[in-house]
Amino acid sequence: MAFEGIVANGVTEILKKLVPVVAREISLARGVEDDLKKLQDTLEMILLVIADAERKQINDAAVRLWLRRLKDVAYDAEDVMHEFSYETMRRCERGNRLRIKARDFVSSNNPLAFRFKMPGKIKHINQRLAEITEDMSRFHLQTTPASNTVTLPVENSEHRSRETASCINESNIIGREDEKEKIVNMLTKVIPSSATPSASDRNTEKVSVVSIVGMGGLGKTTLAQLVYNDEMVNKLFELKLWVHVSQEFDVEKLLIKIMESSTENKFDSPSNFAVLVSKVQEQLNGKRYLLVLDDLWNEDAVQWERLCSALLDGAQGSKILITTRKTQVADMVKGSIPPYKLEKLQDDECWCIMEKRAFSPGGAVKTPTMTSIGKGIAKKCSGVPLAAKILGGLMRLKNKEGDWLSIQELDVLSTREGQSEIIPILKLSYDNLSSELKQCFSYCSIFPKGWEINRVTLVQLWIAEGFLDSGNVGSRRSIEDIADEYFDSLVSSSFLDGAKWSILGDIKTCKVHDLVHDLAKAVAGDQELASLKESSECERPGRC
Repeated sequence: MAFEGIVANGVTEILKKLVPVVAREISLARGVEDDLKKLQDTLEMILLVIADAERKQINDAAVRLWLRRLKDVAYDAEDVMHEFSYETMRRCERGNRLRIKARDFVSSNNPLAFRFKMPGKIKHINQRLAEITEDMSRFHLQTTPASNTVTLPVENSEHRSRETASCINESNIIGREDEKEKIVNMLTKVIPSSATPSASDRNTEKVSVVSIVGMGGLGKTTLAQLVYNDEMVNKLFELKLWVHVSQEFDVEKLLIKIMESSTENKFDSPSNFAVLVSKVQEQLNGKRYLLVLDDLWNEDAVQWERLCSALLDGAQGSKILITTRKTQVADMVKGSIPPYKLEKLQDDECWCIMEKRAFSPGGAVKTPTMTSIGKGIAKKCSGVPLAAKILGGLMRLKNKEGDWLSIQELDVLSTREGQSEIIPILKLSYDNLSSELKQCFSYCSIFPKGWEINRVTLVQLWIAEGFLDSGNVGSRRSIEDIADEYFDSLVSSSFLDGAKWSILGDIKTCKVHDLVHDLAKAVAGDQELASLKESSECERPGRC
């Protein structure tokens, strides 16, 4: 089955919604309080280890299977609690709420309760969960307090495999010449031409920040490498530094990396942070430098300012170039220079990447027929260079006409190469979402690929499905305000792309990138996707 490594995601979100529902019903129910309390305790115990299970499932098929079983039971428990909540509310509406509560709910003189056999259903859920918790001990799962955002810690070996460096083979890069020129101009244009700055020079930022923002796999790091090695950049910057950041934003560690990049030697951190800052300032003092911070995720402005305060001793015209997937990050770090949004490649540019690999020595034989098929396959890349590289490599190995025709029918992410190389990159962004945003994102899989989704319709569907954190609703914030914030967050993280805008610049309709759509289907899972489609069938018009 495709996407086996990630279909079990989403369990955390279901359990987090389920626990408070069960807790609320305990105070209303008579006759099943003990069973509901047992259900609550079991769910809370599982929640403590669920983050570790979701980490381990990537490399452990048994844990992945266990999570799927848990997800099935969680959905069934959710259905039972919805029935329970509905009947409690129905009876409270009919009479004195304080007098009735739900004490007669499980008695035989209540036809609806008798028909649904609610006590038996709850006991059955508890029995299934007991089996699951018994199996849980086999996996030696570690306790992790549940939080709103489940960010999976990166293993050292995996983290090192994603480390980047400044070197690049420019002959292998296709389709980013214009973007490179624009970024180089942004880095070099506001540099004083004399040792004595003029009044206008003194008004410019001493150290400016330039951001490259775009979805994972789009080539942000590659573009930064091209810029870093540009001849004009080499002439204008006395000191160049490259630091890979990723999800952990530790100011002390970053300053150590800056020192090591500057000296090209291992640097042992002093015990005093102030001494470390002094060493960095010494290294930068009076030099016009370019610092690349690759793959930045941090949205904490205080920590960003803490880092920047140590970098102000460079000469006028020094620049910090960052790459990030998140618009929020680019907006936080920007000064006078607006972020640069990296766009997708054209289909013909994707084909150029694929063609070079597919027809390389030992690969396919170039014929008009193979070229025609290849150009059709290039459209499946959806403008993502990483997908083009992977498919091009696959087409070199599977180099017969029949092989290429089969590849043309595949989803990119369903290939072994797609699962090992593209999915981890896209899933890194998914793992960084809050529980509520994960559900809103996976919901988008109910729409066909390329579908133009009306913003208002989408946020209303999220509200109807109960995906939003209603605890944040107050006198000044409506549920619609929160839904709009969720929408903007998914756009900012490149999960949704704006398609049409109002005259005021607000997004009216959006689309889901094809590869991102595949990810949404994968994380939703078959059962959840079927459920979502069924629940939305009567709400969704022919064109949303």
